[in-house]
Amino acid sequence: MLNVRHRQRRIPATRLSLALGIALIGTAPAFAQDSAATSTTDERTTELSRVQVTGSNIRRSDVETSSPVQVIRKQDIENMGARTLLQVLDNLPAARPAQQDSRSLFTGSDGASQANLRGLGAQGTLVLLNGRRLSYYGAPAGFQTQFVNIDAIPAAAIERMEVLTDGASAVYGTDAVAGVINVITKRDYRGAEVSITTDKSSRIDSYGEHQASLTAGFGDLDADRYNVYASVNLYRRDAIPLSDYYDKRPSQYYVNNPNYLNNLRLGVGSRPGEFNPGTYFAFDPVTGARRQEAAPGCNTAITEASGTRCVWETWMNREIDSGAETKRNTAYISSRFLIGDSTEAFAEATYTDIDLRANAGTPNAYGTTTGNPSSWFSRNTGTTVNQFRTPFLGPNNVYNNASPELKALMGGVVGLNYLLQDVGDSHFGQRNTDQSYRVLAGLRGDIGDWNWETAFATAGTHSVTYQTINVNLDGFERAFGPYSIDPGTGRVIISDNPAYQFGVINEANAALIREAFPTFDIQSWTRLHTLDGRIEGPLFQLPAGEMRAAFGFNASRETFYTPGNEDAANGLITQQGGSWFDGKRNTYALFAETVAPITGKLELDAALRVDKYPNFSANLAPKIGLKYQVLPQLLLRGTYSEGFRAPSLAEAGTGGVFAQLGGFEDDIRCDETNAIANLLRRSARSGDVELGNSLLNTDCSRTVARMTQPNQDLKPEKAKISTLGLVYEPASWLSVSADYWFIYRRNEIAAPDYSKPEDIQSMTRNPISDSDRANVEAVAAMCADPASGVVCPGTLPGYSVGNVSSVVGQYKNQGRTLVDGFDIDARSRFSLGDFGSLNIGVGATIARRKEYYIDDTSRWYYGNTIGYYGNPRLRATLNADWTYREVTTSVFVNYVGTTKWAYDQVDAEDNNPDTCTASRLPVNPAQCGGVPSWWTANLSVGWRPDDHWTLGVTVKNLFNRLPFYDPQGFLGDSSDYASIYGRSYSLQLGYRF
Repeated sequence: MLNVRHRQRRIPATRLSLALGIALIGTAPAFAQDSAATSTTDERTTELSRVQVTGSNIRRSDVETSSPVQVIRKQDIENMGARTLLQVLDNLPAARPAQQDSRSLFTGSDGASQANLRGLGAQGTLVLLNGRRLSYYGAPAGFQTQFVNIDAIPAAAIERMEVLTDGASAVYGTDAVAGVINVITKRDYRGAEVSITTDKSSRIDSYGEHQASLTAGFGDLDADRYNVYASVNLYRRDAIPLSDYYDKRPSQYYVNNPNYLNNLRLGVGSRPGEFNPGTYFAFDPVTGARRQEAAPGCNTAITEASGTRCVWETWMNREIDSGAETKRNTAYISSRFLIGDSTEAFAEATYTDIDLRANAGTPNAYGTTTGNPSSWFSRNTGTTVNQFRTPFLGPNNVYNNASPELKALMGGVVGLNYLLQDVGDSHFGQRNTDQSYRVLAGLRGDIGDWNWETAFATAGTHSVTYQTINVNLDGFERAFGPYSIDPGTGRVIISDNPAYQFGVINEANAALIREAFPTFDIQSWTRLHTLDGRIEGPLFQLPAGEMRAAFGFNASRETFYTPGNEDAANGLITQQGGSWFDGKRNTYALFAETVAPITGKLELDAALRVDKYPNFSANLAPKIGLKYQVLPQLLLRGTYSEGFRAPSLAEAGTGGVFAQLGGFEDDIRCDETNAIANLLRRSARSGDVELGNSLLNTDCSRTVARMTQPNQDLKPEKAKISTLGLVYEPASWLSVSADYWFIYRRNEIAAPDYSKPEDIQSMTRNPISDSDRANVEAVAAMCADPASGVVCPGTLPGYSVGNVSSVVGQYKNQGRTLVDGFDIDARSRFSLGDFGSLNIGVGATIARRKEYYIDDTSRWYYGNTIGYYGNPRLRATLNADWTYREVTTSVFVNYVGTTKWAYDQVDAEDNNPDTCTASRLPVNPAQCGGVPSWWTANLSVGWRPDDHWTLGVTVKNLFNRLPFYDPQGFLGDSSDYASIYGRSYSLQLGYRF
């Protein structure tokens, strides 16, 4: 972190020192600006301060180190149109898409955003605030990966971000494998300023992003011997309901999901708030065929192959997928006080309150389950899979008004589909809250030529997920029970006269539905207490200059507690087992670092850190770096380090994950169901086609019960990391940096990959269901009818097995990952005389390899995945900033290169240009060759008429480029890096008092 000493030294300005100072610009990303570019360079002396740069504990007059460090200033963030730290990282070539809070629902780490350097995940990227750690977010991603929620960092107080793009475990300890992101706040502040920003979309009317911040401070550290300032930031993001997005997906989405729009029943079904009597159904005991009829009093009946159905409109207020409403309030206080001549006391406090809400839309339906039951694991039921089917109506049920013909099929028993809209349109959904804090106090000072610093910090988070979407078994039975069992078939039958009254909408029903579908909470807490200290200064004078060293320690206490919801733990909440963790540990570290000028042109950096965690031996992390000033215009640099990541308390503690797994692909069922669906879709009979459309791909991605067990025998991940690069300034107006980077991570801690049979310890399947048999009968009936026009095969498609209901696995040390590539940054500065100045920059990351070693049997089975889905070879940015008088105009272009649709060479056997598929789903025929390259451009204009006012206008996605269809994307589109908002407009207004 940049940490300027209060007392400055005067260092002569030489060609070498000036060249190195300018060369630092080359290490910044292409969009970084250097306000010092206009300083006079022919002065014989320059006032320089010793500074501490991210990745080192040693203060130096030359801020260029052997490690590449990229710097992004607050103005750069505004120029790129970013409003959050996540958006900043999305525009950094070295970063990869990561979890974003508004699209994190039902992931386990709901409501939080992550950083992801080099594509190695949040667990390989260390995030710091002013050079020190923050507490992990309360809920681990996927119930495994503990990470810092970057949304909790105080945005209004940010001075700049420093991104170290090589490993730094020798300096910072665990997690710093892919790199370090150090968010640095203002060192001090006097006066007051207020800023307001609002963003609106031209395509998504409901979208809006709004911020207001106030920063105020007083006291001059030199004159008054103190400075105190505070910053408050208020952030709001509007929810995006389904009504604003349902018809804006890429066209191929609707081709692949032909019933999507029809199933909304807009203008066809009953309107919200209107009574809908529902649909009765039964199965022919001989053929297995489904028969259905709209209940008496239905005014919105449609005719299908199985009979009539009473339909309702899907309520369009669903926000779970498209975007949740977010309220984020952050406060930051910083204070510094001089004590005597050489000691400074400092303290800072950060508090963030986050509230994210998403409406689940259409109220839940009472839908008698004839297919696969809901399956889930829970803590207190162990390895027993909990299952639930919505019951049938018995022959004597007061609400069984089916026709005698329908009743006769199953001895009077019928199923019912009925909309439970008694509680209105806002009961179902999800809410996430998170309160996080960090309080830090410390002292720093000088003892002769040595400086020292020590601090104690306490940090923590309290995260709560509130969900209202799943059945509570006891509450459901209070509304519809007591149950009975049909002795012949084993079907569950509701009470003949249940408490819930079908056919009316009233408050008594609403109270019962709130019990049947209650709001339950999942709470989690993390805590981190740290005490650290270091001393730094000159060791002795070498012939080439001063050798400096730093020594220090760190002691921490880490806790993580997730008690789990009691009803979920007992298996009473369907599809929600949740997680349960209770862990704590003490860790200790010692470190040493030195910088030694070997010759006048060659400098050595070396660091060593020892970390002691429970359950495994002390970890030794070394780092060595060299920089060599070949010519005044050319600097060479390189590093080698060994990194590590300790198992998190979620991975190696006590407890585990008792929940569900979404997106499970069962090749057997996927192929069998699609064979049935595709045959039905060829029929000339409309009912067959509709059934085929509704079945297509339904078994290619299922939600199943999963149990992932922690492993207290886990060992830390290890990594070997190296960089080799140069900084070259051939002319005063141009600087270029190029760095090769290499990371070899081994002994990786991995959750089971349930797509791989070897990771599944056990698996269970449901039996073939009534619905399965009805689908098979529908194909047989179609093939028996010449009017269908279908020539059927001799052996009709059918089912050999039921769908998977559960899988069990365990965290383990498995595999290795190798990644390498190049970072290139070039920037130029031009004086335009009377027309101001122009800065132009280009930054790029060129990935070379990303390979995964499974085990000694499969080895590098999947090959190099660079150029495959999610791993583009090239990511780049281009910026141009023109300043003319009081106006600065900026253009920022972000580019992502093309990839194949397949994930790897094995997946390419099924998904390639010939099949024109991704995840075995058809892609746009114009894009069979692979994921197209993507670029967007932002244009911003800032006006500063005087020292008080600032006005900025930004047009994001200037050319209104829209996402293409991506079957592997969150919304079926490429919105991981292509904005769904189309062209959007931002207005910023600021005033400084």
